[in-house]
Amino acid sequence: MTVALALTVAASVALGGVSIAGPALIKADVEEPVLQETMGGCSLLCAFRWTAELLPPGSGKAQVLKVLFDESAESAWVAGPEPKSSGIGTRIRLVFPARLPKEMEGNTPVYGLDLVNGHWREELWSQYGRVKKLRLYYNDKPLRDIAFADSRRWQRSMFPDQMVRSGDSITIEILEIYPGTRHGLAISEVVLQGAH
Repeated sequence: MTVALALTVAASVALGGVSIAGPALIKADVEEPVLQETMGGCSLLCAFRWTAELLPPGSGKAQVLKVLFDESAESAWVAGPEPKSSGIGTRIRLVFPARLPKEMEGNTPVYGLDLVNGHWREELWSQYGRVKKLRLYYNDKPLRDIAFADSRRWQRSMFPDQMVRSGDSITIEILEIYPGTRHGLAISEVVLQGAH
């Protein structure tokens, strides 16, 4: 094999590895304890309402998941109708309004995701799986992989500002979980940081 051919093969392998590896991995910061009485507060919701929907595998109608942004630590979304559904591969889309006010169009940043992992209620937390790693997409383009600790505290991950436009979305794809003792994945709350 000539040197030129060997370099070409090596470059092809290296470039192929980049595309297979996925987006950059960041670790979420473990923050303050989750307290029901302090749920809510300033976030992207200060600028506008967004919704969360479960994307079914293949084609099918998305299911609205109000429980993910209901400002309550007591409630949780749980993967799948069957008790042992792991939740790996689940895709949840966070959808921004189809029509933003003119002054917000392209001028309002979203730059972080906060998560209450698992089913927060102490007596249920170990029974349900928790997010270990997810992939974040902005308008279906991979943005970041985020690793989470196995913790009942708030977990915060920041990413480069994305300037929101009408109809934009962020999609969460569950890649790995910490298994529960009896049930599949649960998530108590998702908060998007931005607007300020």
